[in-house]
Amino acid sequence: MGWLETVVSMTIKGGIFMIPLFVVAIVSMILLIERMLYLRDNRIDSDQFHFDLKTALKDNALDQAIALSARTKGVIGRVIQEGLLRVKAGETDIEAATEKAILAEMISMEKSRGWIINMSQIAPLLGILGTVWGLIVAFMAIERTASTDPRLLASGIYQALVTTAAGLFVAIPVQTVWFWFRSRIDRFVLAAEDLYEEASRRLGRAA
Repeated sequence: MGWLETVVSMTIKGGIFMIPLFVVAIVSMILLIERMLYLRDNRIDSDQFHFDLKTALKDNALDQAIALSARTKGVIGRVIQEGLLRVKAGETDIEAATEKAILAEMISMEKSRGWIINMSQIAPLLGILGTVWGLIVAFMAIERTASTDPRLLASGIYQALVTTAAGLFVAIPVQTVWFWFRSRIDRFVLAAEDLYEEASRRLGRAA
């Protein structure tokens, strides 16, 4: 029996609880792929952008810096542009402008956060529910037959172990990928804050 046949056999043996686990796995995969594509679309060379921003602000060329930010794709470009536009509009607290811009982008970056976390928590719970149900079925079979045949118990335990394994198989990768994605968000935020500190220093010196 090949590995594919083994997986199919175990999935069938897992019973009805494998259906919601399969749905959770599909939804989790869609959400994570969407977030990965989002990260890819927002990836830039932050070092190069940092250099270009310093060059644009060298002579207090605020309009040039805003134009550079508008041409830069992704989260960092949008954050810097929004903050510089607020400064141009007359806001003197650059730090507050930074926080407002970053907060708006973080809401967008963490759009699917609740769903992803829920999926990673629901999967093992469904696995545990399948485990409990499998044990109930096994002991009911023993009670009905008044037999000590271990094969009656084995079927229920088999189902219990399959659903537990399936729940963990879904939850562990989802949690792992989400933690990685969260670290990428933190990197975006730190990069944006560093760039703003540079812009603040240069604009302050020019003032």
